[in-house]
Amino acid sequence: MMKNNTDAPSPRPITRLIRGVMVLCIWLGAAAVPAGAQPSMEPETGLGLYAQVDRWVRDWDLPSIESPEALSEPVCAAVVTLRLDGQVFGRGTAASPDPDPSLIWRATSRAVNRANSKLTGERDAMWDATVKQLSERLTITIEVGDELIPIAPSNITMPGFGHSPGSVGLAARLGDECDTIGPESIITRRGDPAQYAAALALTLSDDANLVLQNPDELSKQGFVFYRWSPMVLAQPAPGLGAVFVDRGGRVIEADEMTMRSIDSLAEQIAAHLRARRWAGVEQYGFVGTLDPVEGRSASPFAGAFEQALGAYALLRYGQDGDSVSKREAVVTGREVLSALAHVEEDEQSPWADPVAACMAIVAMAELPLEMILGDRELGELRTQCLKTLDTLYSDQDGFADSVPTAAHGLVAHALSASALIDPRDRKGLARSAIGRVFLETPPELLVSQMPFLAWAQLHSVDPDQEVPSRTALRQMRELVWEHQLRRADLSWADRDLVGGIVFTRAAAPLPSWSSLRPLSAIATMLGDERLTEGTIASGEVPGQITRLVESIRFVRQLTAEGELLHLYGEAEDAQGGVRMALWDQRMPIESSAMALLLLAESQRSFEQLMSR
Repeated sequence: MMKNNTDAPSPRPITRLIRGVMVLCIWLGAAAVPAGAQPSMEPETGLGLYAQVDRWVRDWDLPSIESPEALSEPVCAAVVTLRLDGQVFGRGTAASPDPDPSLIWRATSRAVNRANSKLTGERDAMWDATVKQLSERLTITIEVGDELIPIAPSNITMPGFGHSPGSVGLAARLGDECDTIGPESIITRRGDPAQYAAALALTLSDDANLVLQNPDELSKQGFVFYRWSPMVLAQPAPGLGAVFVDRGGRVIEADEMTMRSIDSLAEQIAAHLRARRWAGVEQYGFVGTLDPVEGRSASPFAGAFEQALGAYALLRYGQDGDSVSKREAVVTGREVLSALAHVEEDEQSPWADPVAACMAIVAMAELPLEMILGDRELGELRTQCLKTLDTLYSDQDGFADSVPTAAHGLVAHALSASALIDPRDRKGLARSAIGRVFLETPPELLVSQMPFLAWAQLHSVDPDQEVPSRTALRQMRELVWEHQLRRADLSWADRDLVGGIVFTRAAAPLPSWSSLRPLSAIATMLGDERLTEGTIASGEVPGQITRLVESIRFVRQLTAEGELLHLYGEAEDAQGGVRMALWDQRMPIESSAMALLLLAESQRSFEQLMSR
């Protein structure tokens, strides 16, 4: 008898809903893309240029500049980068105000010459074989532009030269000489934009005094500056073909966001955090901020607040323990808290910092009390941090001066969470602190207290009670969504920013990892029926899922994976790390921890929605 297909597994309703709303977002976004937003150069042209460079590099032999084989499609800017084991081994640049068929050859020649200068072996009978083996290990990136557009000196001092950083290159001309810096250098070096203009001026003139001059002064001395839109092809690893990349990586498409991909992303970030443990004999916990381009950490240990936040994220993620990844996350979180309690000679004790002490209390509340009391170091951490907590807030005086304003919500959360690790009743203090923060914080600044204020509020009331700050939290959520970047708002070059949050009060109003703080609170609110009414198919829920999943797409865009890893000296260490921004490759523990909290809270809310 033929078995009917009614027993076949089907996607979970939440997955079907995510797919449906994301397909709708793609359709609406595609309909709104400006006609001239995409690069004018055809993809086939870029692939042809890459093939030409690849042939020259693998042969380690370029034709003469006078020969027809040296010519290619005319371009106005070309950058060729050769990497060996993730590190830049040779880079060549060339530019011209008018399209020039020799620029690709010139850039490749300079890259090969710089690589040759690093080879120290004797040119003996084995030289050709050695170079052949070396060329096969190299990875190649080309950045090309077919038009140089003059820009005013005042634009050069702006982030991204008046565009989003990493979306355009910079070129300079002095007389007949012209040179350029590609977007890939800009997103890996993190320099002041004006420094790039000075560096180009130095290259063109050999006058070291120019590095101290600003773009306006350089312009008065005859320098002319241009921007150009890049087409970038990169080889992800030796032996692989080239792929098109934007800001160093692949643009994550909306239809890739499913429950499975979200679960996988959380697992990947948790694995990265576990791998960031200090490997030495000292009990340092997590290492400091990772610079994946250079392949090293800024310090042997992160700050005490980051240590505790990272531990908290792993413990929250692994709470249900239903996978190996989650069980390992809980073990690492507990070990980091124990290491935090052991203060090394060059470390500051966490209880000496009110913010770190509060974060440690919140993290310890995820552990069983008997485990804390049965561990000498965890017990010491608990005792000392609770002592600090009791000095940070009073009904009469409010928050202590030692507590930064932005940490008031965290203090409130620590007061509320302390009930899980200490018999002293601080519920009254917690409610007082929560109310004071809501009262004293202007609605437009409430995001600065997230996610801890929202979590403190929800933790302080029973599930069947009304949320006192319901209106304020919902208004905060709407304010965040008003500042969320949608596909229809962006040019083709900035489509990788979709889902990011732009806080216009920030010094540089560009989306970065900092938007993950309020989004983590919003993820929790999604699963709470008191704050988000409806079911997965009705009421507010579908619209809220749409918005949240778009922002999770941006989290994945920030995460180091796939093609992006070609930029890094230590790709294995960077895998799964969350960058500070698409143009800032640094990976502090805090950004990965907050991303993991956002994903863990989203997963929890999705399950709550499924149970309604």
